[in-house]
Amino acid sequence: MHPIERLRFVARAGWGGPAELGVEAAYALAELAQREPAAVVPACRRLLERNPACGPLWWVSARLLCAGDPMAEAEWCARALEDDATEERLEAALSGRRAVRHGGVAEVASAEVVLVPSDALGPGAMVVDGDDRGVLEAARAAEVEIWVVAGAGRVLPARLWQALRTRLNLPAPGARTAVSAYFDHRPASSVVVDLHGISRLATTNGVTEIEGALSGCDCPEPAELLVAW
Repeated sequence: MHPIERLRFVARAGWGGPAELGVEAAYALAELAQREPAAVVPACRRLLERNPACGPLWWVSARLLCAGDPMAEAEWCARALEDDATEERLEAALSGRRAVRHGGVAEVASAEVVLVPSDALGPGAMVVDGDDRGVLEAARAAEVEIWVVAGAGRVLPARLWQALRTRLNLPAPGARTAVSAYFDHRPASSVVVDLHGISRLATTNGVTEIEGALSGCDCPEPAELLVAW
């Protein structure tokens, strides 16, 4: 299968979560870099146009664009996403406290911690699924402690995060080139919310204060993804 065709399946995004999409994108972009190096930047941009809320896709794209050896970097990114220890770190940090991820007002009010998953997070805000927004608002209203769960590739540096937010606010473009013609679907269920009321952030490195996780972000900010396109 040609890597562009493989990227098309990633862009359609209906078959897997952020980590799975990141793994597939990493290998497809690395293969494309070996076959057609000039096509990598356009492919990254088209992929992100159709999946602007997926943090791991921004993370993978940024790391591969800055890598000297795209295939080695793809393998590293894939391992990081597949071996993500966020859930194990989270379980240890909860230490038996009653935590809920879903439910109505009664369930939220009776919890000790409400866990909210995020597909991408940066300074001041995060991306959550529209279905999780109600749980977040209920936890804020009930003044229950809120922890955000953001696994590998979800925490982005300031300028890349701003690029994500800008892209998320733009409509999905029509096919403009032979490459972009492969990317014909864009999910639209994610929303950006502020970090008000969030006390802790669970990542692959453990459960920490949000400021500490943002300052330790391991993602570069390639110019190719920061400019408008």
